[in-house]
Amino acid sequence: MLLLFSLVASFAMMGRVFWIQLVRSDELKARAQDQWTSDVPVEPQRGTILDRNNNPLAISATVDTVMASPPDIADVEKTAALLSSALDMKKDELVRLISESKTKKRAAIYIKRKITDEESEKVRKLNLKGIYFTKENKRFYPERNLASHILGFTGIDSQGLDGVELIYDKYLKGVPGRIVAETDALSRKLPFGDEQYIPPEDGYNLQLTIDKVIQHIAERELEKAIAEHNAKKGTIIVMDPRTGEILALANKPDYDPNDYKNYAPKSWRNPAVSDVYEPGSTFKIVTASAGLEEDVVHPDDKFYCPGYAIVSGIRIGCWLHGGHGSETFIQGVENSCNPVFIEVAQKLGKERFVKYIKGFGFGQTTGVDLPGEASGLFDPSKMGPVELATISFGQGISVTPIQLITALSTIANDGKMVQPHVAKAIMDKNGKVIHEFGVTPVRQVISYETAQEMKKILESVVTNGTGGRGKIEGFRVAGKTGTAEKYAAGKYVASFEGFVPADNPRLAALVIIDEPSGGIIYGGQIAGPVFQKVASDAMNYLGIKPEIPQKLENSSVKVPDLRNLFVEDAKKILQKEGLAVRVEGEGYVVSSQVPVPGTEVDKNTTVILKVTNSRTNKDPVAIPDVSGRTVKESTDILNAVGLNIDIVGSGFAEKQNPPPGTEVGIGSTVIVEFGRKP
Repeated sequence: MLLLFSLVASFAMMGRVFWIQLVRSDELKARAQDQWTSDVPVEPQRGTILDRNNNPLAISATVDTVMASPPDIADVEKTAALLSSALDMKKDELVRLISESKTKKRAAIYIKRKITDEESEKVRKLNLKGIYFTKENKRFYPERNLASHILGFTGIDSQGLDGVELIYDKYLKGVPGRIVAETDALSRKLPFGDEQYIPPEDGYNLQLTIDKVIQHIAERELEKAIAEHNAKKGTIIVMDPRTGEILALANKPDYDPNDYKNYAPKSWRNPAVSDVYEPGSTFKIVTASAGLEEDVVHPDDKFYCPGYAIVSGIRIGCWLHGGHGSETFIQGVENSCNPVFIEVAQKLGKERFVKYIKGFGFGQTTGVDLPGEASGLFDPSKMGPVELATISFGQGISVTPIQLITALSTIANDGKMVQPHVAKAIMDKNGKVIHEFGVTPVRQVISYETAQEMKKILESVVTNGTGGRGKIEGFRVAGKTGTAEKYAAGKYVASFEGFVPADNPRLAALVIIDEPSGGIIYGGQIAGPVFQKVASDAMNYLGIKPEIPQKLENSSVKVPDLRNLFVEDAKKILQKEGLAVRVEGEGYVVSSQVPVPGTEVDKNTTVILKVTNSRTNKDPVAIPDVSGRTVKESTDILNAVGLNIDIVGSGFAEKQNPPPGTEVGIGSTVIVEFGRKP
């Protein structure tokens, strides 16, 4: 019996030894090592973020972190009281933290991480047993708010939480190191125990495409514009259209990533890639490009704008209530005339129009290397005849600013779309390039020939049309204005997009001013000057010399007196003199002009005509041409210049007596015959 019992016990012990030594060997070894060693992580230094010229935008500096060895703290209450005063922490929380750690026999705990120099000095003076320091890296942004929506910020463990800090975290963060030391049963470090140091591997540096100077220019001008027009917010994006490199991306309001926790989370959001809005007339570049590419419209094709278009029984107005009258396609783009673009979209048809909307990248993300990019709002299945018409001039579709600047850059880049990006290269600490982010072609959206034609047309918008405030002295500028009405009554988005030089673009820029107030709402008047200043200063900074055209003999002309004239007659006079014209305001009579009458200017100079609804006091007056106008429009025009009307028939004006251009006295009557068709 005794022998049998001993034999069973021996086999049981052998089985137990086998179970412990072989089956559970790794698990128990790890638990044992955890009991007799302390393992303190050593944080690597996070890589620096630089602009394209290697100016630091985000750096890491070594700071103190306060740690505690709970087994070595004899008086928890006293230690907690002294630390709470030095570190501005609650005593009760410190007591609970240290006490729980002592109970669990933890060898080391964090008290407060990444403290200031002042806090570090206070703790050192206390000379508390069981309290010691370790070094960690803290993220600093030396330019404070500059490019905050691009850079983002990091958390307490130096992990990227937003912006490029998040997108390129795997390159920036590095590999942590460790300090492993032997401890006794109470988790106290053994005086002569083994200690192993595994050094960390620091992160790589990230070079951005952003230029700090151009970013400063964009943020400065955006802040000034928002303050001047008392706007809600704004965005500016500056891009190299040939490469897709973003040179500046500014949003206001912004935040300081050094202190991001004290800003509302909504201020961290990057509107340039995350917010959608109705682009208004800036979207007309898509309609115009599609129409030219598909050969449904040509630059000199004739159109007529009565001030509205009827689509499926719904009246859709032009921004100029009286209409633009007879005009070519180029003039329609210059005037940003809605009925012209409606007609082009109708000629294209839904299928072809959708093809180009998608081709220019709307309804999908651009792939820009920034977090939170939205795809916009575009659903072709819900596009009927009315939606086709409204989308043609940028209403009924929502886009992101980054989509719009990418579409414009596609035209500037001879019809080739490239992916926008903010990362230029990954480099090691010695500046050696580990990986370079090159140009990423997407697709050929329109032909080279169509792109060249669009460049000329958009240049004409700045030279002769609504984009005159975007002119840059010495450069050929192409651009498009936009004024989109929001669904909230009286709220608008004013914008301007353009590229320069028009024939060989080096910069493309988009300016958006959201909800300006103070009476001025038009993109050409609000966003145009901002574009002009940003692009002009950027070109000067980049050392791109102006294109100075040779002045021809007899190239100057005196500006005629156009005050009190019917606006259409004033336009004809300016065209005969070789001068360009831009109309501001609403009405039929020129109230003032810039430059003033008699000023000697170069030919092709733009004369600004400010019109009002007031009546002229000029006597005699030249009878305006009201051909193609409705009864109401003809009446308003003739009354505005001090003439009466005798209406014959109905519909649109066909004949008038006396004929247009005849000078008569104020109060004279003009007989106008109307027919059914214009």
